[in-house]
Amino acid sequence: MKIQVRRDQGFARVCRSALAFALLMGVLSLIAQPTPDSVSASSNASSSSAPNTANVPDKQEPPTDRSIRGATQEWILVDGLTRSFWLYVPRKYRSHESALIIALHGRGSGGPGTAMEQYTSLDEKADQVGFAVAYLDGLTDATGTVNWNYFYDPFFTTAPNDVSFVRETIDSLQNRIHPDRRRIYVTGTSAGGFMAERVGVELSDRVAAIGVVEGGLFVYSPQSPQTIPNAAEPISVLLLKGDQDPFNQYCGAIFPSFGVTEASSDQDFDYWAGPSANQCLRVYPNASLCNSIGVGDAQGNVTPGMTSSLVRKEAAGCRADTEVRLYRLLGGGDRWNQAPMNVPGQAPFNPDLDSHTGVTTNDILWKFFEEHPKRE
Repeated sequence: MKIQVRRDQGFARVCRSALAFALLMGVLSLIAQPTPDSVSASSNASSSSAPNTANVPDKQEPPTDRSIRGATQEWILVDGLTRSFWLYVPRKYRSHESALIIALHGRGSGGPGTAMEQYTSLDEKADQVGFAVAYLDGLTDATGTVNWNYFYDPFFTTAPNDVSFVRETIDSLQNRIHPDRRRIYVTGTSAGGFMAERVGVELSDRVAAIGVVEGGLFVYSPQSPQTIPNAAEPISVLLLKGDQDPFNQYCGAIFPSFGVTEASSDQDFDYWAGPSANQCLRVYPNASLCNSIGVGDAQGNVTPGMTSSLVRKEAAGCRADTEVRLYRLLGGGDRWNQAPMNVPGQAPFNPDLDSHTGVTTNDILWKFFEEHPKRE
């Protein structure tokens, strides 16, 4: 089994290209105009990467393309824009019984959905256990890069309504392939991980659990709100975070030159375990994941924050039987790891991973999802 190479352009790297874009356009800041922290389904947001297709019939056209692995291309109309995704339904799938996983790719070379289908091999896991996978396609941001409108992505000038895209995809597939309503899950990597966390906040009435493979809760800028809204409902959360990922800082980062803050693992965990989300009664160990936050310079280079000794953190006694769990991947970077991560001397490594938790990204995700359906 191989470890996949990095396939996302994280915030620190893109600071440089975003700055160049801002100077070229004659604006005063590299930060794009942020979106509201709550986007309604009736938003008229648009993006230059997709044509306005208000005249497209409401009826879903039959798929005309197929990925190498076998997912079929689908289209859905969201706020007057045609959005696309790739749907894989294995032979073991059973209507009203099987789960649905929404998969959100990374920024840049991490997308579109067909790229994520290739580097995750989620289709193979679907063949084994029977869930369906919808790989969604992001839209192009102001730097010409495929991206997601997470909290509060600075790289869009006209932000797409990606929350509505996920919502409409779930609702459409509920009507077409009928997954178990209690077993709707969302996973994302890097920028897609950021987006998965936004989905967890705003669509927790539909989604049972999210699995974040790198990525964080927010990127604050001077123009954005400095808070995250309360989660709509309780939701289980799994966080897989590499402590050597230069593109998604494990301990977060502040960029004084730009007034930007990238969420830390502690901020992620505390939000989901705290009063804004799951209101968990027990956190163990009751200690910080990091001793300091990273600092970025004017060129986007980051001096990482200092990590603590913790390699796993959990919250239990949460509302609606939800759970929050974080694994620190020692030596881990911006990767979807298909090789075992419990082998001493190899990176990434976590000593708490075993056959019960799973030892590869796909196995860890599925075991967590399988244990956390939505309580009725």
